[in-house]
Amino acid sequence: MAMQNKKLIHSFVVLMSFLVILTSGCKKSEDPPPSGGQTVNFGALLDLTVYNPQNGLATQAAIGFALEDLNRYAATAGRDIKFTCSFADTRLDTTEAKNQLKNMIDKGITMFVASPYTSGELKAITPFVNQNPVVVINSTSTAIGLNHTGSHIFRIITDDSFQAKAIIRAAITEGIKAIIPIVRNDVWGNSLAQSFKSGFTAEGGFVYEGAAYSPSETVFTDLANTVKLQVNEAIANYGASKVAVLALTYSEIAGIFTAAGQYESLGSVKWYGCDGNAQLDELIKDNAHAAFAVKTGFMAPMIGIGSAWVTPAFTEQLSLKIALQTGVIPSVFALSAYDAAYIMGLAFLEVGSNDMSKITSMIPLICNNYAQMGIFRRLNADNDLEKADYVFWKVLHNQNGYYWDKFATYWCDSNNFDYRWPQ
Repeated sequence: MAMQNKKLIHSFVVLMSFLVILTSGCKKSEDPPPSGGQTVNFGALLDLTVYNPQNGLATQAAIGFALEDLNRYAATAGRDIKFTCSFADTRLDTTEAKNQLKNMIDKGITMFVASPYTSGELKAITPFVNQNPVVVINSTSTAIGLNHTGSHIFRIITDDSFQAKAIIRAAITEGIKAIIPIVRNDVWGNSLAQSFKSGFTAEGGFVYEGAAYSPSETVFTDLANTVKLQVNEAIANYGASKVAVLALTYSEIAGIFTAAGQYESLGSVKWYGCDGNAQLDELIKDNAHAAFAVKTGFMAPMIGIGSAWVTPAFTEQLSLKIALQTGVIPSVFALSAYDAAYIMGLAFLEVGSNDMSKITSMIPLICNNYAQMGIFRRLNADNDLEKADYVFWKVLHNQNGYYWDKFATYWCDSNNFDYRWPQ
């Protein structure tokens, strides 16, 4: 863990009990009848072993804290209900995600929170979810066009059209004219790459063909060589200061950095990342990776709760609690798992039964009035988060070593990109 992050965990802050206002905005004229002595078990399909197990650990902790607060709230409201959650590791495998979903449904679980981790997994389970009395609140999938009106799936995260705009504005602000993309060849990577390309070219930029790789790929020598040739061409046409590489990857970015570090020209241009590689420990624990990130000014956006300057009090308190319990500084995705579980619980309490039709109707109403962590979870017509700002994270270095820190903010409403510090 970086020293910069360790400083955040200097004290334990007791989490305040929830304000009744969270539910008063969507309260019906008559309260539902109490459900006596009832246990309500959610399901969570997580990545606990493959891509970023630490995020899975932090996500479990966030859900656990949400359940504690839900149970406290239910007791205060006189409801004899206990909320619990069962967890399963999908290993980022689409078939495993479907099998684990069906296994949990066979055990009577019909409400899923923070599930599953990737857009590929969510796409795989969507037909089954929408054909059965099942509801999912997802807090990590961002692929464009994956959800729709009437779906039983609610994504409390913006789709990647917003992230693409954030990266475009960052690149334009920094004077970048040409981009060479490296793309994870799946539904998430391809949709984000296409959204970026159409938006950047509309702004007068040029996007080279770049290089795509399979999610199962582990050696990136050929990819780096392909990118090098295009970077060399771009430098000749635009100059190194106006050229950048855009890495739309997950943790594969570490291996890509290793391969790219062999070529001088790849270290002479700017590199941008995405929410799939922002805050990854792999990029600060290995000195070679971290040094390459610093050399290329690597920075990557993550949906923002607050800004690069300030984090809302509730979110900071929850982050501290998760970090103290797990030793992991939680990402926005892990923190959003708290909201996924709490919103689901509020919907159940409002409906007062396991009626999935009523719960799916209630969730958007809850989201319209829910902003516990300082980010409104209001949904659009496709059951995705309506809008959000983005915080750019950058790998920095000081006498204590390498660390991630907030570097800039993209403001969705104004389409502006602002540095945290003067440049």
